Amino acid sequence: MRRTATGVTIALVGAAALLAGCATARIVWDKPGVTQAERERDESACLRAAVGTDGGGQLLAPYCIDREVYTRCMETRGYTVRSK
Repeated sequence: MRRTATGVTIALVGAAALLAGCATARIVWDKPGVTQAERERDESACLRAAVGTDGGGQLLAPYCIDREVYTRCMETRGYTVRSK
């Protein structure tokens, strides 16, 4: 189970990097008082919520990330968007 979770995390981080590379303006999620590790954990959790899986933890291909779900998740966790 741990091995699968690690693979999913790696895939999600890769998907986030691809999204960041395709964006016209870089979006930065800001929340005062959080560490980089906390921000990365929250971003990863929100990506998992926004990406379809097959029910067994395996990501469906091609990756389909619901940006609205991701945005709501980050906002619910107290983050705000600032453009960079």
